[in-house]
Amino acid sequence: MRNKIPIYKLYGERDAATSPPARNGYDLDTNTNGASDPQPVTEPEFFHLESIPERSRLHDLHIKPHRHTNLFQLLYITRGQAEISFDDQHLTMQAGQLITVPPGTVHGFKFSDDIDGWVISLTDYHLQEILSPAPKLLARLDQAICVDTRSSSGDVNSPADFLISQLVTEYYSHNTGRLFALRHILGLLLLGIGRTVPQDQSARLSRQEQKTEKFRKFQTLVETFYKQHKSLEFYAREIGVTTTQLNRIAKDIYGMTASEVVQNRLMLEAKRTLIYTDIAIQQIADELGFRDAGYFSRFFTKKAGVSPARFRTDQR
Repeated sequence: MRNKIPIYKLYGERDAATSPPARNGYDLDTNTNGASDPQPVTEPEFFHLESIPERSRLHDLHIKPHRHTNLFQLLYITRGQAEISFDDQHLTMQAGQLITVPPGTVHGFKFSDDIDGWVISLTDYHLQEILSPAPKLLARLDQAICVDTRSSSGDVNSPADFLISQLVTEYYSHNTGRLFALRHILGLLLLGIGRTVPQDQSARLSRQEQKTEKFRKFQTLVETFYKQHKSLEFYAREIGVTTTQLNRIAKDIYGMTASEVVQNRLMLEAKRTLIYTDIAIQQIADELGFRDAGYFSRFFTKKAGVSPARFRTDQR
């Protein structure tokens, strides 16, 4: 059953679906009692990079089939090989090859003993943020893409190899403008990968890719209308599905219902405003579309486990 497939945050890290990370460098993670507290994010704030052996050796070089709710990943091999499964598809990757893993894709890896390379993990939220000026490119990355960076002679010398090397160097540096550089290097890398997909191929999406595409549309609509408290019927109608289908898509891709996605976006904005401004709670309620401060306070307390006023006090 698909709902029995493990959901990982990173390789081997089980994690419940969480709200998108805040732009300010804090990740609003859900703790064991259901409340959400801001936790410092390890640098850099918007993505994670590590060598393939770093985590895979903890699992005997065999990462069993799993999926990520809202995580886009890129795997790049510099030495050795990897046996990869995508649902019922299997392929072998060699040094100089990279592959993208869209959110929700069921995948597993078995690495050779001499494996080396890099895993880049980027939240779907920040992927959309980086590629917002190029929506067609974002749509192409909804499918798994395998790119061979080797030349005809077998040498690895390509723009992708250069950009990944630059990304690694910048990631472990403390240079001025580091996050700015990382975002733009990532953007160029993703642009190059997306351009390898023929335009006609991007129109032939698998069932899972179609779900991902619909969920992206839902996320875009939520970002536009979450303060207006639109009904699920509105979102479903705009996407061209039923409310039941929308909930199934949200559960499959993000690990929560469509209503929870909208509520989490409201909570994220509420927490940001409470932490980083002195705006009165009544005004926050108004700006977030709640009919009164009491209704907002009850909503917030139910989701966070503490009142808005207490949450603000605790974070100061």
